[in-house]
Amino acid sequence: MGEIITLALFSVWITGFFTPLNGIREWITVKWIQMCIKLNLHFLMDAIVLLSCSKCFGFWFTWIYSKSFTLALGVSFTAFLINFVINQINNIENGK
Repeated sequence: MGEIITLALFSVWITGFFTPLNGIREWITVKWIQMCIKLNLHFLMDAIVLLSCSKCFGFWFTWIYSKSFTLALGVSFTAFLINFVINQINNIENGK
């Protein structure tokens, strides 16, 4: 259980809360989209979501790291829950 939470927190941190990566993440996203458009590979444009979606990043990173599909599913779902809780807290703070 500790490994799931650790990997889920890592994926949430990498995809949204580690601000030094924001510029790099945006640059990679723009270049990827431009390349897909230039090469007419529109079906590959959605692959860039891996850098901004904690569920996706957590799933694929965990599956590659541990080679365990079930662990990857658990990490992905836990990352979803963490983001949900963070969004709810932000909504309360902003009076929504």
